[in-house]
Amino acid sequence: MTVQFPEKKQDAAIKKEYERLKKVFAGIPAKKLAAADSLLQRAAFMAITLQILENQVKYDGPVIDFKNGKQQMKVENPAQKSYNTMINRYTATYDKLFSLLPKDENARPVDTGDGFDDFVEGRGD
Repeated sequence: MTVQFPEKKQDAAIKKEYERLKKVFAGIPAKKLAAADSLLQRAAFMAITLQILENQVKYDGPVIDFKNGKQQMKVENPAQKSYNTMINRYTATYDKLFSLLPKDENARPVDTGDGFDDFVEGRGD
């Protein structure tokens, strides 16, 4: 049994995610934002679709029983397959969107606090 989501609820969630993304990417130049608008729409759609697929996999499990006449076997949940494919496209879309954001010239590398920098500085080479 699969989990169903009403179309209106999906549309509302996609619109809300789209508006959230527009705020995140509001700092990019207007021309780039206009060009990226369809990517923002697709990213919002994929985010909500991924949530739906994730819920289906949680509910049905990653493997389901498949029956075709007398033939019966366990197969990968189609929602799991779709999720795996879409998550790669989702990540690629976000990579493209993030590349549009202005680079922060004053950004400093994040200190991981792992002690490596102290080790290198204290070597005495």
